[in-house]
Amino acid sequence: MGRKTWALFIMLLVSYFGYSQNKTDTKKNNNSITVQGRVMDQETGQALEFATVSLFAKDGDKLLAGSITDEQGLFSTKVNGTDFRIVIEYISYEPHTIENAVVTGNKIDIGQITMSPQGVQLEGVEIRAEKSETVFSLDKKVFNVGKDLANRGGTAEDILDNVPSVTVDLEGTVSLRGSEGVRILVDGRPSSLTGGGLKNIAANMIEKVEVITNPSARYEAEGMAGIINIILKKDEGHGFNGSLDGTIGFPARYSAGANLNYRKGRLNWFLNTSYNYTEIPSSGSKYQESRLGEELLILDQFTDRHRTGSNGSVRFGADYFLNDKEKLTLAVLYRQGVNDNLTNLTYDDYLGTQSPSTLVNSSLRVDEEVEDSRNQEYSLNYSREFSSREHALKATLQYTDRYELELSDINQTITPSGEIGTNNLLQYSFNDSGFSTALLQVDYVHPYSETHKWEVGIRSSLRDVGNDFFAGDIVGLDTIPLAGQVNNFLYNEDIHAGYFIYGNQYENFSFQAGIRSEFAEITTELPQDGEDGVNQNSFLQFFPSGHINYKVDDSNSWQLSYSRRINRPRFWDLNPFFGFTDNRNFFGGNPLVNPEFTDSYEVANNKIWEAFNLSSALFYRKTNASIQRLKIVNAFDNTTVTVPLNIGEVTDIGVDINGSYSGIKWLRLDGNFSLFRNQIRISNTSINPEVFQYYTSVRAFEGTQSDFDEQFNFSFDDAETITWNGRLTARFTFWESDLQLRGNYRAPRVSAQGNRRALGSLDIGWSKDFMDNDLTLTFSVKDVFNSRKLRYTVEFEDFYEVGDFQWRSRYASLSANYRINQKKSRGKGKGNYGE
Repeated sequence: MGRKTWALFIMLLVSYFGYSQNKTDTKKNNNSITVQGRVMDQETGQALEFATVSLFAKDGDKLLAGSITDEQGLFSTKVNGTDFRIVIEYISYEPHTIENAVVTGNKIDIGQITMSPQGVQLEGVEIRAEKSETVFSLDKKVFNVGKDLANRGGTAEDILDNVPSVTVDLEGTVSLRGSEGVRILVDGRPSSLTGGGLKNIAANMIEKVEVITNPSARYEAEGMAGIINIILKKDEGHGFNGSLDGTIGFPARYSAGANLNYRKGRLNWFLNTSYNYTEIPSSGSKYQESRLGEELLILDQFTDRHRTGSNGSVRFGADYFLNDKEKLTLAVLYRQGVNDNLTNLTYDDYLGTQSPSTLVNSSLRVDEEVEDSRNQEYSLNYSREFSSREHALKATLQYTDRYELELSDINQTITPSGEIGTNNLLQYSFNDSGFSTALLQVDYVHPYSETHKWEVGIRSSLRDVGNDFFAGDIVGLDTIPLAGQVNNFLYNEDIHAGYFIYGNQYENFSFQAGIRSEFAEITTELPQDGEDGVNQNSFLQFFPSGHINYKVDDSNSWQLSYSRRINRPRFWDLNPFFGFTDNRNFFGGNPLVNPEFTDSYEVANNKIWEAFNLSSALFYRKTNASIQRLKIVNAFDNTTVTVPLNIGEVTDIGVDINGSYSGIKWLRLDGNFSLFRNQIRISNTSINPEVFQYYTSVRAFEGTQSDFDEQFNFSFDDAETITWNGRLTARFTFWESDLQLRGNYRAPRVSAQGNRRALGSLDIGWSKDFMDNDLTLTFSVKDVFNSRKLRYTVEFEDFYEVGDFQWRSRYASLSANYRINQKKSRGKGKGNYGE
């Protein structure tokens, strides 16, 4: 089926089902009444989260049912019979009682209830409880950023590295339960903010992070390990409110930001803005041995890098409430950044045929690089509620555009051993890249009864990427191109998807089953290679998903889930040209690499006690045509290239445990522990021809397969490792302030060509409120012992490498957060571990 026919079919399906007036299921339990509504602050119009809703018997104080409001102030609960009164309570507010609620069918919708602060203030008494840092539910974990002291003034990388089950390595790569196949969204959609790395998103812009380990068919199938959804701040409270943030730190770190809202009548304006300047010193070293015939080539390499960057972003928009159930949102985002990178590389080359080894020459390579980047994003969102909140239609139209230019002036001084004088090598490189994406998404949910519903939706995304790369030697006034280092890489990706989900509930059991189809057309092109540089793929794939829930009681529930996922090669997996800073060890993409597919299974449990909450999961993933980055050695000039290839099958089986303890007034503990076995099985027997094709089509190698086999060296083996990651956060409250300690540990891990060693770190933060709790000051130190360093080994026949690298050293910062017409989150702190 062609993509246009498929897209038209899905759109007709949505149109038919979404607007047809189907009769709701009348087979309901006549004794069961659903009570629902919304609780708001009368003065500010803000939703009151964690308000207590209790249903008492009219003839006494017997509690029949109860609920707690969510972040939008919404609640819903069930009760048998109609002889009851409703009592709504919130700390420091006047209770609200409803004696005779009107029953329509078997539902009571009390609408919007407003509550007023109590008129009597008790001197010397303060009742304060705060929203949990992490909220656990069966299908996702929600990390509330506002309570994370260590990362105030940081970026999204810092935030994600402290989210349960998530790790961010020193190069900014995000992993979930040990897998790098993660799809990162912003407000539920792809965003240009993540195009150049998560460092583009300031921490003060983030409200919370959702981690979805086994997504349903509602979500795009991209991301074999799951989805991470970053929710940006926005309020809909009446009047003017917001917050201002500022940070100073050492090494130099300065940032300022604002999150502002103004609502009057039907219109709500919002503004998120941030500016930051950072200086990041980093360093590393590596030792390599490579054998060419009888000769042993040895390289000692040291890296010293100083990166300075200034980045600013503005996100501006408005919500227009057409009525109580219909809303239109328009938002515009603009970001610009400038970075200067000064990198000093020293190379000492030895011949190891004698003892001690003979120094051949020493080199100093200095790269002065300037980066300029700009992002623009425009989005239009529409949402409508029909007969109930569950009966809803949402639509999104989004366009993003991103541009980045990197320019490098390189001066390399080579001093041959035993000779007087030096040889100077002047080089120049540039990398001019950009992409644009258009997205249309429509989601419709139709409940037939309280327990019976279906969902349907469509999604189309069109993406175009271009990357123009050049590297050459400067000789006099001329620049001579280097073979294999000049090309223009083009990437086009069109994906059209549709999904259908059906769900129902029988007593304590509930389930949903879904199917998602995605038709993808992907084209990569290296124009200078002519027809040989074009690679096209198109395919129609189906992605089923299923979830079965069993609710033992209000404090104990289980879930069994399955989903099929895909991990399409990203732009950086396909783009063969990254940079030319290190001309001994290259990292590049592979335009010939194919998608990998994963089947994911999970059994999860949520258990709530009085002071302890536990969320645990047993998971199993099997990935076919797995993409692994492998190192290839050019023995003739002792250089390496690390490139992604489809090499075989990977399975992961493990357990993920998250817990929280708050039984002591002055102490709160949050912990995460992931133990898993990772197994790599090499099943692709055509790796050598694939690598040969890569070198001939991408890196201008001229020669036969036998010439290639003589000159290039690489190998890999099946690998199996049992490893674990752990994180523990302790939060102490004393002297009207908070102290937070967080320890992180990642155990060693084996790969197809070597291993990564253990990594541990400690973060600390202290926070105190001033000015009647409107101002919060936070002092934090990231990586207290300066131990966050990547240490690794790569080893195969005729090659050995051991190295370490520290992307960013220990830093300290002081942050200030000033709230305008906002109260700190209040609540009872209990019962907030589920949704």
